[in-house]
Amino acid sequence: MEYYNDTEKNKSGDQDRPSGKKKPRKKKKFSRNPLAPVCVILAGSTLASLGVTLHLCMKPGKSEPSPSQDAVRIYTQDTVNNLIEAAREEGEDKGADELRDDIRIKLSDSGQKTSVNDVIRNLYPEYLLYQDGSGYHFVPVEADLPANEIDNSRLTVSANGSITYTSAAGVPAEALIDVSKHQGEIDWEQVYDSGIRYAIIRVGFRGYGSGAVVLDDTFEYNIINALKAGLKVGVYFYTQAVTEEEAVEEAEFVLENIAPYNVTLPVVIDVEHPDDSTARGNQISREERTAVVKAFCERIESAGYEPMIYGNTYTFAAMLDPREISRYDVWYAFYNNYIYYPYAMSIWQYSTEAQVPGINGKVDMNLWFK
Repeated sequence: MEYYNDTEKNKSGDQDRPSGKKKPRKKKKFSRNPLAPVCVILAGSTLASLGVTLHLCMKPGKSEPSPSQDAVRIYTQDTVNNLIEAAREEGEDKGADELRDDIRIKLSDSGQKTSVNDVIRNLYPEYLLYQDGSGYHFVPVEADLPANEIDNSRLTVSANGSITYTSAAGVPAEALIDVSKHQGEIDWEQVYDSGIRYAIIRVGFRGYGSGAVVLDDTFEYNIINALKAGLKVGVYFYTQAVTEEEAVEEAEFVLENIAPYNVTLPVVIDVEHPDDSTARGNQISREERTAVVKAFCERIESAGYEPMIYGNTYTFAAMLDPREISRYDVWYAFYNNYIYYPYAMSIWQYSTEAQVPGINGKVDMNLWFK
């Protein structure tokens, strides 16, 4: 599938803050420090120890002299406040240094292949992060929506880049490919013999310039021969609908073309953001696009098929309202060795460069968590 690239685009790194005259150093405000949540934890032991010491030293009223009285310092309240503030600042500084070292180590470890985005995602798990030309965007995760229960620690990455998964209950995820005319003429018997049992085939697309609805050149060949070889199949349609009426038109087109065949896997609407800023689908709002997707899915469901929505992080964070589409299944594209998606999902497209016998060139590879 074509996809919108949500990896780092700003090759020059983070943008500089606005320049200006240097102002006198002010007392730190803990609530405004972006590292404060981490630093407070790291500084906790320092503050706790200080608190115990001060509690022992500050006794109300006069105390009877003792042999050790000369060794005890008596602190005024102002002194106590200053010491607490100094300890807090020292804890923040130490916490920031440790955090910086941790980030440096992770980014320097070639074995981990950790990106800047990976580090930021770990720091802010309560947000769905995406990056575009204007910078980083943090979209709050809707905590009351059905959550993704796939355990990343149970993913196994092989030397050739293929990924497998077995749940705690011992249920393996199934390998699934998706294809279109870009794969050329496929030998589906070889595909089946290689162990692939599931495929999602592009049925068509709407042009993002012309708006015309077009049948994929290889759809009939692919679906006939995939079924003949013994694979179970689903289909996808690349949408550029800008109204609910156009979405229904796309759904009707799909239903008409799959009617002769035994389609048992999902019927998918492919929602992407073309790099062309003039693309018709890029001209509508998040709310309008959400309505478009819902209209497509409702029509597919009413015909007795299982609807599904395909997209990447940008799709689900910026283009669609997760609350409005939460009743539909998700096929998530994210090219890494872990899944970065907070909500329930069923299919993960983890590579666009897989090699499968019977297919010349590269093909998209997925895991289907049945």
